Amino acid sequence: MPMVLKKYYKNWEISLNTIKARSLKELNSLPFDFSRINIVLLGSDDRDLSEELAGFVSPFFAVKSVKSSQIRTEKVSTIFKTIEFAKSEMRNGVEFRDGVFYFTGKNQIDVPLSLDTDCYFLYPEHGKNLKKILNLDFDLPDYTLIFRDNDEEFIFLEENNFLRVKKPDEENVEVIGKIKKPEKTLKVDFEKTAFANRDIIEKLKKEAIEFLYPYRQKKAVIPLSGGKDSQAVLDIAAEVWDKNKLLCIHADTGFDFEENRKHAKYLCNEYGVDLKILNLGLDKKGEPDFSRWCTFEKTEKMYQVAKEWGAEVYLMGDRDGESFKRRRKPRKRELQGILHLFPVKFWSTAHIQVLIKLSGKEINLLYLKGFWRTGCKSCPFLTQWERVLTKNTL
Repeated sequence: MPMVLKKYYKNWEISLNTIKARSLKELNSLPFDFSRINIVLLGSDDRDLSEELAGFVSPFFAVKSVKSSQIRTEKVSTIFKTIEFAKSEMRNGVEFRDGVFYFTGKNQIDVPLSLDTDCYFLYPEHGKNLKKILNLDFDLPDYTLIFRDNDEEFIFLEENNFLRVKKPDEENVEVIGKIKKPEKTLKVDFEKTAFANRDIIEKLKKEAIEFLYPYRQKKAVIPLSGGKDSQAVLDIAAEVWDKNKLLCIHADTGFDFEENRKHAKYLCNEYGVDLKILNLGLDKKGEPDFSRWCTFEKTEKMYQVAKEWGAEVYLMGDRDGESFKRRRKPRKRELQGILHLFPVKFWSTAHIQVLIKLSGKEINLLYLKGFWRTGCKSCPFLTQWERVLTKNTL
């Protein structure tokens, strides 16, 4: 698939394969590096081989078939969509059993997935806020999984029963379709869920460490927002870089939630990494608007400080599940003379939450309340749901 690799996946650190065999018996060994993300594409004639490989499916390994009898006769655009769906299923594929969600890399609870789906665990306070705003007459299960697809969310209540909620940018949060009240409240043991998935998270973390390791001698900066993704990047980077080669920068625009600065300080104290706080005072220049002038000033100032410090590497927390735009970014690229690396690109939010749980560190309390993202409290890109949370809980 050289054309697909060249056109869509250059610098992605992802292994795309097909197999010219009818059965695994014809192979002396599997042609995969299981320390990397692997996606295997097969034609419709390879049904038997596909079933054999299904046993290897995990958050690191996906097998997908196209309609054409052979991959070489399939359209490049179709191959691209198939790969993107495989990435979605790897990060969102779960099984629920005996009060525990298992990261299996395969969709085993029949939630509708799209190319942009992400999943995350429902914290108890978030659930209470949702119940109140939606006027539900039953409790939402603590630590159940929510599958987010742009402005729609599917909340897992029980087998074959999801509460479908719309969280638009401007309109009020509402339930879509009929509510099927669960027969009994789902019990999720988050402690056991974290422990049960420790091996998967450690493998994902090891892959990220190996991705970053070649750059360990270069001075690296983490733009530490105080959010969950940059926290995960710090947790990983702290095992790669010597502390004197690692710097966190937190830019406070003047519009930020105060919890973000507090959490950035807490994290750098916990990991023993230097923190540079930029007090930008952008609130004195006017309110943010959709031109994103504030974001531009923030990033430019951070680049300036990073370059003055001598940074050669920028460690970013962007992930595929956040948006189409971020899904299409390569895993490494150069901007303004600095190499940008995205170590958690293929992770789900749920993976991030479990990593943080296993690390023994706290997560930004804004997520506990139900915020999808941290940042500025007067940002025009806040959803109506986040505006309601800001007004009623902070």
